[in-house]
Amino acid sequence: MPEDQVGKLEATENTISAMAAAAAEQQQFYLLLGNLLSPDNVVRKQAEETYENIPGQSKITFLLQAIRNTTAAEEARQMAAVLLRRLLSSAFDEVYPALPSDVQTAIKSELLMIIQMET
Repeated sequence: MPEDQVGKLEATENTISAMAAAAAEQQQFYLLLGNLLSPDNVVRKQAEETYENIPGQSKITFLLQAIRNTTAAEEARQMAAVLLRRLLSSAFDEVYPALPSDVQTAIKSELLMIIQMET
């Protein structure tokens, strides 16, 4: 196989691996959202600690994806919306200005799109 084709194949494999990893992380985040709603104090406390250790930009990404996913459980989507509101209102000055301008624009666009989907 020619070298350029091998390089393209490796790049494709890396992309697929990255997409699979992102999907797995999002699934773990859905489980975390469910655990945040758990009536079991131990489970909920552990989920809260895990959530607090997620970096701000990653939280925003996961929360927006959860809100946008209409196939996700309604409770998980609602929890994601509440957590995003809390994050943007309580830690706005820490999180938002540190984001690249293209990410800030994407967040605004995503929020507007989500609002339009719900109305």
